[in-house]
Amino acid sequence: MPVMLKTTTPGDSLPLLSFNLGEQLYALRIDDVVEVAAMVEHVAMPQMPPEVLGVANRHGQPLPLLDLRLIFQQPAEPVTSATVFIVAAQGDRTVGLVVDEIHQVEYADVRQLSQITAPAKYIHGIINHKSALIPIIALEALLDAYLTRQNRDVVES
Repeated sequence: MPVMLKTTTPGDSLPLLSFNLGEQLYALRIDDVVEVAAMVEHVAMPQMPPEVLGVANRHGQPLPLLDLRLIFQQPAEPVTSATVFIVAAQGDRTVGLVVDEIHQVEYADVRQLSQITAPAKYIHGIINHKSALIPIIALEALLDAYLTRQNRDVVES
């Protein structure tokens, strides 16, 4: 059963869901997270980039699955029933983000957030939290790159 995540925040903190891709710790804004789930059966789609693993059935709706490990050039393990993914959404776009390991919701001090000045395609910023520099995923940029109108038509057909 999926774990539902709440979006309550104490004070000046930024709620983030932390996870690993290989050895690197990353985070996603909790406002973008719908739930965390274990891998379900999915179908590969022809003519999609290798980072798009296919489509899973989520509550009767097609859910595209992106392998963040491949997107961030990390070694990818085979997808099994033990593989976990984050269901993330912005507006009417929902996606499953396959990761290596999900940790927990962290409340990071917003004053520790630094915007990226160099081009970092799918990173919104970096936060210094508990002596670690954690890149924060730019979900909108990922959705724009991998769920273009053409790709959504292939996935939803």
